Amino acid sequence: MSAQDVEDADDTLFAHPPRVVRRWVCGCGADYPCTDVLFARLVKATAEADR
Repeated sequence: MSAQDVEDADDTLFAHPPRVVRRWVCGCGADYPCTDVLFARLVKATAEADR
């Protein structure tokens, strides 16, 4: 590998630092809200709108 390859790797590592990402996870393991939760919310919103 050349000195340019090492320099390019350093540039890439500088441009792509790690970052902390916080996300909600549903009880089923999918990202929250999962499709089941979205559907349940839709059903409840529709039922409340019909009252």
